[in-house]
Amino acid sequence: MDLMVAPKPVFNQGKEVFAYYLSFQMGNALVEGGKRYAFENSAGTPFFDFVNRIGLDALTNGKPIFIPVTNVHLALELEELCTVDRSSVTLLLGSKIELSPANLQRITRLREAGFKIAFIHRTDYAALEQFYPQMDFIFNTGDTASIPTLNARIKKVFARTRIIARGIDDDAIFNRAVLNGAELLQGKFYKTASIVRDNRVSPLKVNYIQMLNQVSQEDFELVKFARIVQQDTALAVQFLRAVNSSHARGNNITSLSHAATLLGQKEIKKWVTTAVTHAMGQESPSEVTRLSMIRAKFCENLAPTFEMAIHKDNLFLMGLFSVLDVILETSLAQALQIVRVPDSVRDALMGKDTNFGEVYRFTSLYEEADWTEISRLALVKDIKIGDIFEAYEGALTWYNDMVSMSVGDMVEE
Repeated sequence: MDLMVAPKPVFNQGKEVFAYYLSFQMGNALVEGGKRYAFENSAGTPFFDFVNRIGLDALTNGKPIFIPVTNVHLALELEELCTVDRSSVTLLLGSKIELSPANLQRITRLREAGFKIAFIHRTDYAALEQFYPQMDFIFNTGDTASIPTLNARIKKVFARTRIIARGIDDDAIFNRAVLNGAELLQGKFYKTASIVRDNRVSPLKVNYIQMLNQVSQEDFELVKFARIVQQDTALAVQFLRAVNSSHARGNNITSLSHAATLLGQKEIKKWVTTAVTHAMGQESPSEVTRLSMIRAKFCENLAPTFEMAIHKDNLFLMGLFSVLDVILETSLAQALQIVRVPDSVRDALMGKDTNFGEVYRFTSLYEEADWTEISRLALVKDIKIGDIFEAYEGALTWYNDMVSMSVGDMVEE
């Protein structure tokens, strides 16, 4: 599909993911920049097609989704075009939506059909006023100072409408937006490590780190690995389940050491890096774990595109450990001293201009929906937009398949 889509999380005041909205680019922004604007006049529904095919479980982990629509889309039978649960879909109406009686009638019909309605903040309040009764959400302009105005003009009249603050990139802005009346928030704040005065790592995380460092060795000892695993009952049970899911029934597993021998070093490394990162991330916002795993698979899927197929395992590791600073609540430099990683991974995460760093920067730009720079790099590297889309969609579906199983079943057969 000649489309790039980045689902961005929207959080509640408790920093839990409430929903996602779709940021997008149709085709290469530099060569085919008109496609984005042609979207406004096209009867095509690429986002509904995408959401219908991939499903909400894979796209948003089952959370609601904000889907951008245009004046043309409002005239279509979206009730028939949307095959996912309508109550989980909010139609996001941008600044180019005509505030006409005809559109008001169409929006009312769509809301009665089960969709929710969101508007991007616009200053023509008089024309917008007739739409207030149908408005479930409104995205502010990114300036937290404008939130009280929205409260005064909209929420005091229609209390159901919820304000979504955009551009919340650190905790200070987060707190200010909440104080000003934002109920939902979107931004990069959750990707930032919360540095605490006491940087000592909890005993449980020390055990995880020992396990990661053990399997990072080129030829680690299975017996030592088994000794570390047995210190955590939950991980020991999950590990045994991983072995059982990867081998024919009937094996008489007598110990964790025996189980480690059956699974082998390669599969143990894969299980440990994924399972332990997931476990350590449970104390961080849930989106952090999701982010790291989708990044990991996206980096791995991009390996052939960047002519780095032989490095796909380390590219996976790079994406997985890219949020290690958030998980360990320390600086990235210190986190990478605590957990041993290959030099190629460390250099990339520390911002060095290497082949690995190029892939990491590309995935970060994609997450932030910097479509202009992504398009420039695609031209330089002769990368097809369809290949980027397939790599990212593959990462989303892989993550969904993974979380639908227990952690102990993560090893691929």
